[in-house]
Amino acid sequence: MKVAGVFLLFSLALCFYQGNAEVDAAAVGGIEPSCANFNLRRGCTREFDPICGTDDILYSNECLLCLHNLQRSGHVRIKNRGMCRTTRVNSVVN
Repeated sequence: MKVAGVFLLFSLALCFYQGNAEVDAAAVGGIEPSCANFNLRRGCTREFDPICGTDDILYSNECLLCLHNLQRSGHVRIKNRGMCRTTRVNSVVN
């Protein structure tokens, strides 16, 4: 019975740790954008789904952040989804 209790507690702790992985990644250096999900040669949609980059620039959506990285040979990652606390608006135009 003690072994089952220890196993249960260990499993529960592991679940909580995995749930915070994205938050920890953002605190350490951002989350890698999913650029493979977009056809950057065709451009990006005008959909507003704000992404704050690790450069503290607000991108209208994840595709535009990926396009910025492609055009500038940079490696901006996702700091957080949503508005930046200190905002500089990106001026990338398709």
